[in-house]
Amino acid sequence: MDSPYLFISHSSKDPRQTGYLAEGLRAAGHRCWVDVAEIPDGSTWVREIEQGVRGCAALVVVMTERSRASEWVERETVLALELKKPVFVARFDDAPLPIHLITRQASDFRKRKAPTLRKLLAALDAALGAPLPPAPRPAPDPIKHAFFKYLEQFENGPENARIARELFTWARAEADNLTFSGRSQPAFHAHVYVGLGGVIVFSLRAYPRQPAIEVPLQYFMEFPPYDVREERLKVLKALNALLPAADALQPDRADRKPGVPLAALREPAQLAALKTTLGTLITTLRAAP
Repeated sequence: MDSPYLFISHSSKDPRQTGYLAEGLRAAGHRCWVDVAEIPDGSTWVREIEQGVRGCAALVVVMTERSRASEWVERETVLALELKKPVFVARFDDAPLPIHLITRQASDFRKRKAPTLRKLLAALDAALGAPLPPAPRPAPDPIKHAFFKYLEQFENGPENARIARELFTWARAEADNLTFSGRSQPAFHAHVYVGLGGVIVFSLRAYPRQPAIEVPLQYFMEFPPYDVREERLKVLKALNALLPAADALQPDRADRKPGVPLAALREPAQLAALKTTLGTLITTLRAAP
């Protein structure tokens, strides 16, 4: 396409939603690139899609449960973000936004479609009708930028995000480094610089159903005194003290990665007890010869 166009990122399992959106955009005068219709016979599919994203004026995501699970939708949207393209999200069901789209403008088509389409068209006109300002420099870590907002989407999200922020602030003061990872399963990790490469003391994983603190005791086997199983069992006992008896971690978890749901840390005393356990781990690891 030579003239400006919109790239519609979607799952092939959502023809009704994609058709509705594309028809509405075209009726308003926008040219739309929808992969099946736009790829010529004999073309290399992957190359044509990449060129479609690179050449578009903006990308609009048809966000559903199916498109959220689509590897290709993720690739298309991530590429558009890396290219500093305007990205808009059209939500058609209750699927939570993936972390790389959590801060993007979202239009809610779940109820009143016609007024939502008008608002999306107005937003597109505002973004495309005048020269765009220079793109800001990307955040050094986009997952970090959106991590806590991502948590807020799910059940008990505000409370879980509060606990996560408090643990992040604590770990920033106590650990040697914090890193973020994962688009489909975001997490942050607290590192201590011991041994040759250091070790992760804990990870906070933003699982949609049950976000949790994970303590990778299996990694501690290289570092005294936790190379002795009895010492790892002591850590497991401290974690079990935070959990209901019915959810107690079994002894085999001392050689794996036991987890504590954030839901178990809502009381200040429980959260303080976890910090004490993690603080003892950090101090002991640093003191080892």
